[in-house]
Amino acid sequence: MGVDCSKEFEERFDWRRNSHIQNLSDLSAIANPGGSHSLKSLPFLASSLSSDDPKDALRWSIMMLWLQASECYIFGQFEPCILTCGAVLERCLKLEYQESKGHLPSGNWSLGKCAFELDWEGTRITSEILNKVKECIHPRNCRAHALLEHSNPQLSIIGGAHRGIKVLSNDHYSVEPYKGEAIKLISNTWFVLSSLYGKEKISNEVWSA
Repeated sequence: MGVDCSKEFEERFDWRRNSHIQNLSDLSAIANPGGSHSLKSLPFLASSLSSDDPKDALRWSIMMLWLQASECYIFGQFEPCILTCGAVLERCLKLEYQESKGHLPSGNWSLGKCAFELDWEGTRITSEILNKVKECIHPRNCRAHALLEHSNPQLSIIGGAHRGIKVLSNDHYSVEPYKGEAIKLISNTWFVLSSLYGKEKISNEVWSA
């Protein structure tokens, strides 16, 4: 007998609706919540859909990943949100380096390598932007490479030190693993995106460097 997908969907997701709305409200307070108007908020990520320029492809992938990160946050998928934010930041660094200095040096350039090993002198990556990125490296790596699972298995099992906890009743509560880290990453990621590609760019001096 086949699964009644409509019933399965209701059982799995309908009871979370109020929580999802609250997450959307929280996200709106710290960052652009995504949605159909995101490109208007980040106009400097717009590029031709028919372009053969890898930098244009990077711009679109940054925008698409930001939309996915924001939706992961709204729907309480905090670990995927962390991972996706890390991917957004890595692509931002790669795009900015290529915009200012041409091709990346040979080799594989992860988020950490981009942040710590590339020369950002003369680019739009300010020290404030770089510090925001660096703050995201450990929590992103922790989820990507199971660092906490190895260093502190019990803390990992209960959802990390900054998990969210919602009291549903005197006898029931809901644990939201890694919510605190997700808030940090999505906030920092939005800072980087809005600084580099938003309507109000960081400063004329930085842009003309």
